[in-house]
Amino acid sequence: MRRLGLLVLGLVAVAATALAAQQSIAARLSGRASPEIVTLVQDLGSSAASRGLPIDPLIQKAIEGNAKGVPSERVATAVRLVYAQLDTAAVALRSAGPNSPPDTVEIAAGGFAITAGLRGRDIAELARTGRPAAAVTVGLRVAGTLAALGVPPAEAVTLVSASLRGGQAPGDLLALPGRLQSEIARGATPAQAAAGLARAAAAQARHGPPPHPGPPPHPPHPPAPPHP
Repeated sequence: MRRLGLLVLGLVAVAATALAAQQSIAARLSGRASPEIVTLVQDLGSSAASRGLPIDPLIQKAIEGNAKGVPSERVATAVRLVYAQLDTAAVALRSAGPNSPPDTVEIAAGGFAITAGLRGRDIAELARTGRPAAAVTVGLRVAGTLAALGVPPAEAVTLVSASLRGGQAPGDLLALPGRLQSEIARGATPAQAAAGLARAAAAQARHGPPPHPGPPPHPPHPPAPPHP
């Protein structure tokens, strides 16, 4: 009997979450999307909320399509694709760490990476680096950005994985796209630049950061002037 009561409470909570999600979506899309798109996003948003997926990417994609004057059928296709990418990211993240379910921010970062060309197994590989969820979230965003800059997904994942395993701080991770562009400006291809940065990150992971150089030595005293 107690189990039945808990099950009923769980179902009520899910229904309340889905209703709140629908109301939020309707309010945010009011005047910014066609009625059929609003209905679609509400349906997908309810499903997303029940599965622990973020709904903001769905809403933003609908708003973006409407702002660009894209036909409703194409907007609908794009919104469904975003949902599928988020679901793929969530499944990959959960398979990598079943004892620490990903939050919606981490799933959204995984969805972004998949949009840029990464696959579910790439997302799982980054999640298995053993770093905290906040660091993995930044890593997913950076990996997606690197792929958008022309780095093949495999090289992007290798670079970000090496950086995560090396314990790089979020600020250092966020600096990777800029460092990559600097190498490209010197004549390297995106893949070559990523491979070079990955080797450096792997070396740092093995040996640790370079020692602090310490204060510069004092300059030598100038020679005494000759006696007249």
